[in-house]
Amino acid sequence: MIKKILKVLLSLIICFTIFSFWMSPRLGGLLSFGKDSIDKEIFKLQFDTVASKDFGLIYNNNSKRQDYIKLWAEYQLDSLIKDCKSDFEKVIKVQSWVQSRWEHDGDNVPEKNDALYILKEAEKGKKFRCVEYSLVAGQCLGALGFKVRNIGLMTRDISVVKSGGGHAVNEVYLEDLKKWVFIDPQYDVITTSGGIPLNAVELQYHIANNKDFELINPNKTITKEEYIKWIGPYLYYFYITINGQKVEIWDRIIGNKKQLTLYPIGAEKPKYFQMIFRINNSYFTHSIKDFYPILSSQ
Repeated sequence: MIKKILKVLLSLIICFTIFSFWMSPRLGGLLSFGKDSIDKEIFKLQFDTVASKDFGLIYNNNSKRQDYIKLWAEYQLDSLIKDCKSDFEKVIKVQSWVQSRWEHDGDNVPEKNDALYILKEAEKGKKFRCVEYSLVAGQCLGALGFKVRNIGLMTRDISVVKSGGGHAVNEVYLEDLKKWVFIDPQYDVITTSGGIPLNAVELQYHIANNKDFELINPNKTITKEEYIKWIGPYLYYFYITINGQKVEIWDRIIGNKKQLTLYPIGAEKPKYFQMIFRINNSYFTHSIKDFYPILSSQ
């Protein structure tokens, strides 16, 4: 009887170990192996232009959320944009303000994913990641009535690189232009072509095909040439969380689809994020129309 129990326990341990490595080859970062740096090559990408499926992407005005109201009042966000003549100018102003709140630290993770908390910690001298720049900018713009989404960017070698394979940015929907606009709060960067703001995929196209574009960088954190070299490799995989859902560990274990990843035609679907966790909680599409659905005015 004892032997049978031990055999069962051993089998369970073996199964658990195999499953753990399948989900996270580096066991959540406990093991250190993989590529030390990302590939710097920038590729010409192709995507479908026909919608393949409705993924139910909904973007609402969330300015009446209680945490957004508190954020708006605490930092008098209206005063930041009082002299702006357009929504685009407001986005520029808010992003510049957020970028100036703290210095970047790629390792420091806040205790709370909340803009008000992060801003208060920044006032104490704390530094945070690109994720927090994106989060705070998104919530500040959301408090002002903008439709905003956080976008994760991943390099072509995201599945095998050890670190530095991802970057967090935002896209803001401008009602007057009926389009999404790429912003990078860590660097205080917005890009335009012929005066029209670009989205993330359009920026990738301009960079990969050597098309000229303008870089708006009020805080002067980086030159255009430096930014092209830096951001280019990250513009390969693009993913969003569907309707702001929170992705829990359980979602990753059972493959609960809460994200949508846009990946280029001919590319492999990314299997892992830096071998720390398996990317099995995302839908995948080649279609720009899926990733950028037409939004109704509200």
